[in-house]
Amino acid sequence: MSSASPLIPFAATLVALAAVVSGCATTQDANQRASIQADRTLASREPLAIHGSDQDVRVARTSVISGKDGSAVVVVLRNRGTAPVNDLPIELVKRGGDPLNARPNVPYFQSHAPAIAPGAETSWVYVTKDKIGAGPVYARLGAPPATAPKASDVPKLDVSEAGSDGSEQGSSVVAKVANDTGIPQYGLDVYAVARKGDRYVAAGRASVAHLGVDESTELTLNLIGDAKGSRIQVYAPPTLFE
Repeated sequence: MSSASPLIPFAATLVALAAVVSGCATTQDANQRASIQADRTLASREPLAIHGSDQDVRVARTSVISGKDGSAVVVVLRNRGTAPVNDLPIELVKRGGDPLNARPNVPYFQSHAPAIAPGAETSWVYVTKDKIGAGPVYARLGAPPATAPKASDVPKLDVSEAGSDGSEQGSSVVAKVANDTGIPQYGLDVYAVARKGDRYVAAGRASVAHLGVDESTELTLNLIGDAKGSRIQVYAPPTLFE
């Protein structure tokens, strides 16, 4: 059997990615963006490796939420520097246990932090069907991979809560995301966190495969926990930028 055959599906994926992310961009832009997505896809197939650290980004808080459908970990990240950061590896470890998200085939942005503008704070959510159980979870940040793009600016996507599922338990939220950044977004993770006072009571994640320039979409984020009567915030950090 030829050893070259497994490369054919990946080559086809790369071509498809170039078509997806092109939008109105030049061929060079489209190829560069497709290459970024291909690198991220390859990275997600391997176990997460933490090398080095970023001196400007700090973990401000971590919270674990459990429910009947699994667990969610909310990590609040703060960029204290004067430049944007992106694609930072983020490893979650429960005291005395193995990393939660370091195994192969974890979605890329479930093991890498999103883009954070200088001086900004954002919430990142990890979701698993497994019950994490009681006890703290620690987040450790590394330096971005050598193949990762370096953002010179972090464009903002327009995000709004469009409604809820109407259930008494507040088990999901409907969000609308609009892309007026001028840059097509691919593999876009959207996070929702619900708070009562200073306590996180629910969180969820959904992913948008592709959101073109001047396009919008509505998506339902299933929440772990009970969001009834809480304040819900939705985040959609960009995945592609200049």
